[in-house]
Amino acid sequence: MRVAAIGQGYVGLPLSIAIASSGHTLYAVEIDPVRFESLRACRSYIVDVTDEELRRETENERYVPMANLAEVPEVDVYLISTPTPLTDDKRPDLTYVDRALAQVASVARPGALIVVESTVYPGAIRQHVAPLFERLSGLKSGVDVFFAYSPDRVDPGRDAVLCDVPKLVSGLDDQALEAIRTFYGTVFKEVVPVSSCEVAEFTKLLENTFRYLNIAFVNELSKATSAMNISLREVISAASTKPFGFMPFHHGPGVGGHCLPNNVHYLNHALGSAGHKSHLLNAAAEINESMPRHVMQRLAASLRRQGKSLQGATVLILGVAFKSGVADSRNSPAFAIGAELVSMGTTVKVTDPWLGIDMDSDTFKAVELTADECRHADAVVLVTDHEEIDYETVLASSNLIFDCRGMLNAAEVEQL
Repeated sequence: MRVAAIGQGYVGLPLSIAIASSGHTLYAVEIDPVRFESLRACRSYIVDVTDEELRRETENERYVPMANLAEVPEVDVYLISTPTPLTDDKRPDLTYVDRALAQVASVARPGALIVVESTVYPGAIRQHVAPLFERLSGLKSGVDVFFAYSPDRVDPGRDAVLCDVPKLVSGLDDQALEAIRTFYGTVFKEVVPVSSCEVAEFTKLLENTFRYLNIAFVNELSKATSAMNISLREVISAASTKPFGFMPFHHGPGVGGHCLPNNVHYLNHALGSAGHKSHLLNAAAEINESMPRHVMQRLAASLRRQGKSLQGATVLILGVAFKSGVADSRNSPAFAIGAELVSMGTTVKVTDPWLGIDMDSDTFKAVELTADECRHADAVVLVTDHEEIDYETVLASSNLIFDCRGMLNAAEVEQL
C-alpha cells in the first residue's frame, strides 16, 4: 500500500520505519526544515530509529521524505502523528491535528483511510476530527473516506521492537475498522480491535494516567518518609518481593515528557465534559507538579546544614532530558527546578550527555561535566539518571550531592 505519514517525531518516525520495513511505500511528511534535511540525509534524531534503518528503507525507496503533503502522490492511507499539547489553561489543544487534517482534506480522494495516532480526548474523532474534515473536503466520512483511531504505544529509549507491541485499532464504522485492522495486520504481530473510537481514545488515556497516578502516590509518600527518616526506595524494594497485588513505582523530581503530564488533563477534560469532577486526577496533578518546589526546599535545607543558603549559591543540575536514555527535554522537571532555584537567587548550571551544551536559557547555563564544575558548585543535583553521566567524577569532586533518582548509594549522598 501507499501511505502518507504526517509528522516524523517520536511517534511518527518509528511507526513510519516499521510500515516501510513491512513492504509498504511510506511518504514521510515533515514540515520542520531541520528535521526534513536530517531525514533526507538519513540522519535519525530519534533514539528508537537508527541511521542504518533510515538509510536501508530510503535506498529501497520504501521511505520517502517529503516537505509538503501536496507533493505526495495519491495514497491509500493517511496517518496523522502530530503533537497534542495543552492550552495555557490546561485544556486539550488539537491545533496541530487540525492543521494536518486540513492538508489531508486538500488532497484526499474517495476510498482513503485516515488514521489518527495522536492522543486525543474521548469523542474527538467522532465529534471534532471527522466533522472538520467533512467541512473542509466536501467528502463524507463512512461513505467517501474512512476514519480510524489507533493510539501510539511508544516508549522512547526503551529497548523494545515497535511491531511486537500489540496495536490497538478502532474505526468510526465497520468498514473503517476492517480497513485499519487489515492494514496494521501487515505491520504488527498482534492487532487488537475495539468496538469504537471512544473506547480506544479512553484506553490511551487510562494507560498513561494509571502510571501518572501511581507516581503521584509515591511522590506524596516520599515527602513524609524523608521526614520520618525512612527510605521509601527500600520500602518499595521490599514490597516488590510480594509476587501478587503489588506493582513498583518510584518517586522522583516530577513527571516530564509529552504524554503523561498532558494526558491526565486530557482525561480530566473528558470527565468534566461528562459532568464529573475528578478529585483524584486533580490531586495527582497537584502532587506531581509540586515536586520541583519540594526538591528546591529539600536542597535549601541540605545547604543550611552546611551553613549555606540558596541565595548566592551555585547549583549544577545533572540531566535535563525528561528521562534517562533520550534527548527529549519536553516538560522536564529540570526546567521547573531550575526556575525555582533562580527565584531564590541561585546560579544554575546544567549538564546532559544527550543534549550537549547548546541549550542555554534565561534560567541556566549549560556546561560540560568536569571535576572543576562539580567542585565549584555548592550542590550537584541529579535530576535525570543517564547511564552516560560520569558518576565517579561526581562522587569524587562534589561538595554536596542531592540524588532525585536513587542512583547513587554513597553514604554522603542526600536522597530525595
